[in-house]
Amino acid sequence: MFSFTLKKLIARLFFPLPLGIEIILLGWWLTRKKKKFASQTYRKVGRVLILSGCIFLYLVSCSPFIDQIMYHFEHRYLPVQDNKLDIDYIVVLGGGHTSDEFLPANSQISAWTLPRVVESVRLKKMFPLAKVIYSGGIINDAQSNALVMQKIAVMLGVPKEDIILNKKVFDTRDEAKALKNILKDKKFILVTSASHMWRAVALFKKYGLKPIPSPSPYLSKKTSDYLWWSYFPSYKGLQKSERLFYELLGMAWAKFKGYI
Repeated sequence: MFSFTLKKLIARLFFPLPLGIEIILLGWWLTRKKKKFASQTYRKVGRVLILSGCIFLYLVSCSPFIDQIMYHFEHRYLPVQDNKLDIDYIVVLGGGHTSDEFLPANSQISAWTLPRVVESVRLKKMFPLAKVIYSGGIINDAQSNALVMQKIAVMLGVPKEDIILNKKVFDTRDEAKALKNILKDKKFILVTSASHMWRAVALFKKYGLKPIPSPSPYLSKKTSDYLWWSYFPSYKGLQKSERLFYELLGMAWAKFKGYI
């Protein structure tokens, strides 16, 4: 658990908003250097860093710019549409929730995870004989993410007896490792967000599994034109950039550790 928390903490230092602020602060610090022989050089470098940080923050919060990158990143895989496939399992990876006893499960689950559950329900209707595996552990909460997803799926008509929970996991690698014995030599569909899918597929393949991707949700969609105000910095653009950076950092870490 400690290594998981440390990994998440370090990764957040390289998310787009913190990274942009760090570049600007470094530039500001350099402009304040007092050493005579190097003060001019420091100030020049500092001003360049401040300008670079501001440009960087604009680009990562500008939806039209980040959409061009995100679209190609997410659309490596498309949702399953062929109902003639022979499918044994539908595996749904967790994405977080916040428990609140006064709210139904669909209002507790994160915005990243709810579309995954809905996608699993769609797939279950296409492949009624398939079992559904909801995967997600307990992270700073009283109940597992897998359990919350199960509650929503049952609300939406998935029979509880057709659901399997994978609860003792922290990240995608844990999920693949925990499920390898169940899924070995089985045909299964893997459901996770489109930005996360390429890394998830790579991690599952590392354990000798052959997932059939069916991503949901997609943050970027094909848009023919943008309205002029779309070019203003926005939280929506920054949110997309954050997911992109998160996955790039995750893939870099997985390759560094030899997980993929």
